[in-house]
Amino acid sequence: MKSYLKFLSRNKLYTAIEAVGLIVSLAFVIIIGSYVWQQYEVTRENPDRERIYVPGLPMMPALTYGFPDVLTDIPEIESVSRMCNVVAHPVIREEEFEAESAGVEPAFFEICPEFRFVEGSADVLSAPSNVIISASFARKHNLSVGDNLEISENSYIVGAILEDLKGTVIKPYDIFLNAAVYKDDWQPFDNYGSTVTLLKVRPGTDRKVLYDKLETVCKDVYSGIYGQAFFEHLELSRYDELFFKETDRYFRHGDKGTLRVLSLVGLLLLFSAILNYINLSVALTGKRAKEMAVRQLSGASRGAIIWKYVVESIAFTAVCFAAGLLLAEAFCPLINELLNNPDIPIKVIWSPGYVMAYIVIILIVGILCGIFPALMAGRYKPVEIMKGGYRRRSKMVFSKVFIVLQNALAVILIALAITMEAQMHKTQTRPMHCDIANKFFMLSYSYEDGNPFRDMLEALPCVKRVGKTTGVPGMISMGQYSTTRDGQDILYKLVRMDSTAFSMFHFEILEDYGAPQFNSVWFSDESFAASGFDEEYHDVGELAKRTKGCEQTAGVFKAFPTNPANLGEEDYAIISLMKPEDISANGWVIETTGDRKEAEKQITNAYETYVKEHKDAGNNSFWIDENIAEAWKPAHNNMRLVEIFMLLSILIALLGLVAMSTYYADEKSRDIAVRKVFGGTIETEVWRTIREYIVLVGIACVIGIPIAVYAAQEYLKDFIYRLEGYWWIFVVAVLLSGLIAFLSVLWQTLKAARTNPAVELKKE
Repeated sequence: MKSYLKFLSRNKLYTAIEAVGLIVSLAFVIIIGSYVWQQYEVTRENPDRERIYVPGLPMMPALTYGFPDVLTDIPEIESVSRMCNVVAHPVIREEEFEAESAGVEPAFFEICPEFRFVEGSADVLSAPSNVIISASFARKHNLSVGDNLEISENSYIVGAILEDLKGTVIKPYDIFLNAAVYKDDWQPFDNYGSTVTLLKVRPGTDRKVLYDKLETVCKDVYSGIYGQAFFEHLELSRYDELFFKETDRYFRHGDKGTLRVLSLVGLLLLFSAILNYINLSVALTGKRAKEMAVRQLSGASRGAIIWKYVVESIAFTAVCFAAGLLLAEAFCPLINELLNNPDIPIKVIWSPGYVMAYIVIILIVGILCGIFPALMAGRYKPVEIMKGGYRRRSKMVFSKVFIVLQNALAVILIALAITMEAQMHKTQTRPMHCDIANKFFMLSYSYEDGNPFRDMLEALPCVKRVGKTTGVPGMISMGQYSTTRDGQDILYKLVRMDSTAFSMFHFEILEDYGAPQFNSVWFSDESFAASGFDEEYHDVGELAKRTKGCEQTAGVFKAFPTNPANLGEEDYAIISLMKPEDISANGWVIETTGDRKEAEKQITNAYETYVKEHKDAGNNSFWIDENIAEAWKPAHNNMRLVEIFMLLSILIALLGLVAMSTYYADEKSRDIAVRKVFGGTIETEVWRTIREYIVLVGIACVIGIPIAVYAAQEYLKDFIYRLEGYWWIFVVAVLLSGLIAFLSVLWQTLKAARTNPAVELKKE
């Protein structure tokens, strides 16, 4: 080991590049590996996870309140419980608070035993007047078993206290009420998505058999809608699959797409670092060739030489891994922020299981990094090495392959990084086709008469006008199914607006059919085309049943973004123009003047004054332009995270290229000296060496560009408003990688070419 340390100290540049590459890549492999493992650990918290199923809609693992009651005849079901997501604002000691609440049944805690009780048991929910609260909620509000609280003007008693939920599939709730309390709030087979049905099946139950029986029930109780519109088919999810479902209700959500991307980039990062290590070690084998020859001549076997290389590599990897662990711990907070503060944050864990995983990684990486240089060192006989045969026979084939691979990787990653940046700019500058400047939106959850609040708003000096609406550009929660002209199902994103709100947005009108001001429907150009309408035929038809009597097509406007994140599929927007008194929801779009902060303060104060005299269950309020910008932040943060990993991979690749160019120039120094003796000049020798290197870069570009094009297409396909005509990105990527390769080899080649031939030839 002493000779190895001495060797490292004599080759500081190569050692530094190997160490930096491994430390950085291992740090982020630790972070990514921890993220992936900790996400999947969530899905394993329930011991009966493979026997628990949740039937639901295609896009939501939930059905209706009455569905659990019609499953008694299915023998495969051992137990069943419902879970209702409810809005509750508990009043504690005459003060109202926010709380995440759910309605469940006692069987819920038998199906989900990961919920552990600090005090009391699930049986307390047998009495509808009892509630179960979390330990953190109890501490925060100084509550104990037996204390009272009020929800929706009904009095409840704290019957039990749960441990705080950590790493569970089901979202953390502050309060669990008896689901029976909400029995009269919903129709048993309507209000789709209001209730989760948890089924625990008997051991050995066949999933397909269970699905068929549940589908038969659905066809019976949902006969009017099953097989069409939003209930095209039954979705049956196993408990451990729920974490990765695309839903933000009831369950924690893990992003499988981000997991895949980060895993891929992390592997590329590690691959680049390992490739660096292997190639530099192979390149430097010649510098240790005589040492190994002496060892062999002294009696060491070929196996002993190989083992020495592997042990040295494992030791080097272990030191780098230790440094990588410290770096990973330091970077975890930043990564969690870029992951949009996930439900299950990344953390470096030192438990025995993780330590064993760390040791396995060290061994695998160490062996991979050491075995190739060891095999190369063992290829030559000691006598040949002592005579200089190793250097004469070395053709740098492996190093040339490495240079090609590293440059190809650099081209791919540079192209992808530029594609991501260009697409994000495209998203941020997406045209709105309406005026959202200085528009504040407030949606009250009360169904009381909102006119008194509207009067208060209009009296404010900062308010120009107030319109009533159920949604705004960037936030439309109401969906309505109808049929197109050719009889196909279509989902519209519906907004109900009064004329003030409609005029406030200054929509870009494409066609105006002169319909009455009220009780008419405006279509976006995309929804108009999807409906099969044209200038001669635009009969609202069946849609009129779902637009509150709006029976005529008013016209067509240029589509505004209903999906502000710019991911997925664009929605088909329609606007029902109605009288304010016919719009049941209290949503207000407020056009303001002057300072925005002062305007928001005045609006908030007016609302607080209003709720002192009127019942209200809270509100959702925001500046429309800020809400849209906020919507694409998660995608922006994920993009930044991937870019960081990409740039690190590029940096490691470039460090390797610098080191290899140094080695390349060193290997060519004797040939350059000989040619200079026979009349070669500095210029001709520099050009000859660089030309050989650039040919390798050209081969790398031929390999890398098709892969980069495919990767860019895959990345862009998920965007609604996407980048077009982006061929220039690949030209830039080739030019950048070529320039970097050129500069990295130029200074070393110049150094070799300027060396006195006599000095160089004396080394032989």
